[in-house]
Amino acid sequence: MNAIDIAVISVVCIAVIGVIAYLVYRKIKGKGGCCDCSSCGANCPHCKSKKDTDN
Repeated sequence: MNAIDIAVISVVCIAVIGVIAYLVYRKIKGKGGCCDCSSCGANCPHCKSKKDTDN
């Protein structure tokens, strides 16, 4: 492997780790989708679709 191969692999790995860290951060902070607790007043698309299928 030459220096360019190592640099490309490093950049890709750092990008993947960054995306995973961002997704985990959003999930921990509660900004990632519906938590299915109906605290949104059943106004999010996820809760609305569950209401429709409960009938």
